Amino acid sequence: MTFFISFLAVVILFYSFQYFPFTSGAIFLLYLASLIFKKRHLLIPVLVLGVLYAFLRYVPETNFSDIRGKEIIVSGEFSSDAVAASTGKFIQEFHVSSAADEKTGKALKEIEEKDIFVFSDTEFEVPSNSGYEIAVKIGRDNRKFNPGMTENNNLYATLIEVKNLGGGRQSVWTVFEDMRAKLNRHIVENFSDDSGALVSAITTGHRGNMSDGLREAFNSTGLAHVLSISGTHFGIFSVLLFGLFRFVIKFLPYSLLQRITLYVTPSQGAAALSLPFMLAYLALSGWSIPAVRSFIMVGLFLIGLLIGRKRFWLNSLLFAAFVIVLWNPEALFSLSFQLSFLAVLFIGFSTEIGRAEEQQNSRAAEQQISKTTALLRYCSAALRASILLTLAASLGTAPLVAYHFHYFSVISPLSNLLITPLIGFVLLPLSLLSSFIFLFTGHYMFGSLVTIITDITVYLVRFMAGIPFSDIKIPAFPLFAVIIFYAGFVFYFFVSRKKLFPVITSLLMIIYLSAHIFLRGVEMEITYLDVGQGDGAVVELPDKKVVVMDTGRSGREISAFLKYLGREKIDALVLSHADSDHAGGADYLNARFKVKEMWDSGRIIYPEANSTGIVRRILERGDVIVGSESDRQGKDFRIYALHPYKEFYTLHGGGHSEDNNSSLVLRIDGKNKSFLFTGDIEEEAQEDIIHLGKWLKSDVVKVPHHGGRTSVYKPFYDAVSPEIAVISVGRDNSFGHPHQETLEMLEGAKIYRTDMNGAVKITEKNGRLEVKTYRDFRFSKTKTFAGEMENIERLFSVW
Repeated sequence: MTFFISFLAVVILFYSFQYFPFTSGAIFLLYLASLIFKKRHLLIPVLVLGVLYAFLRYVPETNFSDIRGKEIIVSGEFSSDAVAASTGKFIQEFHVSSAADEKTGKALKEIEEKDIFVFSDTEFEVPSNSGYEIAVKIGRDNRKFNPGMTENNNLYATLIEVKNLGGGRQSVWTVFEDMRAKLNRHIVENFSDDSGALVSAITTGHRGNMSDGLREAFNSTGLAHVLSISGTHFGIFSVLLFGLFRFVIKFLPYSLLQRITLYVTPSQGAAALSLPFMLAYLALSGWSIPAVRSFIMVGLFLIGLLIGRKRFWLNSLLFAAFVIVLWNPEALFSLSFQLSFLAVLFIGFSTEIGRAEEQQNSRAAEQQISKTTALLRYCSAALRASILLTLAASLGTAPLVAYHFHYFSVISPLSNLLITPLIGFVLLPLSLLSSFIFLFTGHYMFGSLVTIITDITVYLVRFMAGIPFSDIKIPAFPLFAVIIFYAGFVFYFFVSRKKLFPVITSLLMIIYLSAHIFLRGVEMEITYLDVGQGDGAVVELPDKKVVVMDTGRSGREISAFLKYLGREKIDALVLSHADSDHAGGADYLNARFKVKEMWDSGRIIYPEANSTGIVRRILERGDVIVGSESDRQGKDFRIYALHPYKEFYTLHGGGHSEDNNSSLVLRIDGKNKSFLFTGDIEEEAQEDIIHLGKWLKSDVVKVPHHGGRTSVYKPFYDAVSPEIAVISVGRDNSFGHPHQETLEMLEGAKIYRTDMNGAVKITEKNGRLEVKTYRDFRFSKTKTFAGEMENIERLFSVW
């Protein structure tokens, strides 16, 4: 065990050294000194080996800026079937073996042996054993940098031409990939959307077709682990296989059974027969990290039966982690690995406690009992064990889930007791048996029964997710709180088995979180989100209400940030005008949050269904909104509508220019500072409102129309005279925004751009403006002590 811990620890230290060089170095030297002091010299080469291995396997982040927007030729293999994307196109993963610039023929080494995601207009089915040469156009940089969002560094491309090279070699891996693709196609074509998504998730590990609504329902009920093939799936599948084969072996003809038992016991024979099926399930699942970890642990158990030895569960878990890190060291930092590892760790911990108590109870109850009493005790113990395991897995992963997904599932113990057995002991065996039969015969044997059970499961999950307070939304909290919690358990598991340590650290985490969440200030905070080439901002008012100013194209960035804040409702959704880059995410937000009011200029036409139950407020010049009079702090802000008015119509330009010039313009005043939101108004509208004079003057301006030259009107900027200018613009955009004329016009103001700074947060505090950018908020690689101190400070901060 010490070998595995030492190796894993130095791999973690190697990667943390990039962000905390002095702290990581000090910890490494202290650990090395402790080994020397304790005369455990055999572990020193393990430390050296771990560092060397991590160094050799380390892959620096690739810069794709030189090839973005270019047409290139790549050779390789499609590694997935087409999946429908939200844009209406299809997307496929392509593994690149070689690449070259189409015009110059220059080799592009930076994308060799990497995966790109290819968009095409039509679904393109490919056998995975064929090599392809494809012409693609690499997409522009559409990464978004916002709090609450996982950074997506995938490389996307648009398919231009496909040429089958042939000559692909058939291997065991490609055979299984073809089988996975064949099975997924059958499931998609023969099941409803939700049912098919669930069956694919638990049999092949494919979750690309799952809707956001169903995924969120599984999250809210604490059943998200069911969607990732892991210990639950392999554990139940191995138990069923082992029991089946052991039953069959025992009922073999006596003469045959007698011969077999000369060499192996029925349990050993069942274990040997189960392993190939477990390996087949692993291959069918796509070799995901949780699946590999689970296969190793179950495999060790079965091998232990074969050789007549029982392994300690913690050794098995650490060995599984060791193998996965050998395969891919960066897997240590993937959320799926961390959650599955923690779940097993805490289940093992709870099992130890339960076993100790069971032994005490068995010694205390040695008297004769009836069969009925024994059965009741057995059922009671089984129920108690199930509850204990569910609580252990839920509570053990809760801090990490809350940190990343900002919720805590209250209903998780109940949903896991009711739905997990239905999926594990009924749906999973039937779907796997049907899948294996289908792959060999082309007939999905129990299709109708699987459909019925899947429909029932989906209904139950959605029903339980809809129960009020099924989960608690948790606002973002510092990473340090998570570290506090797990530090105590790490000390307990690997240093000293004293329960006081995890109890103390758990209490410290609760106190720290409570202080952080409930002692927050009531200042006005405005976050201009990085929504790409569009507008989207979230205003947190002093009375703790939330106003969303435009949604961007998809609404996903706004949604992720609101979840980061622990919000379930939007007090007001403001749409400046109807362009998709400002209002395209309205439906997405309406479907996921309780929107109380929608504000606009009256020039937006909504589908009738979209406004059901939502108060619509039409604003025009002269309207003023003040915080609730019943709230003492409500008077600390006012919202003024400055444009348009009923009689305003554009005299120049077409329909698009008219929409831009009719954008709703609002000014939000705090205690001492003011913020101007301008939509996409162009020169004509700017000229129309400059006579407002002091009402236009603002400390912060959201620059109109993404800094385009059609909105460059010097008298307007002179009238606003901002201290800070925020430009919401997509990085590497095709319009050339912001234009140089706009930047020159803003000379004298501090300029922040979402394409360079990511999200920008401006807080009015003590009569001044505090600015925070996502670029400064992220952990950054450093070699200096000052840089490390900044990273340490980020451990204690939130957006």
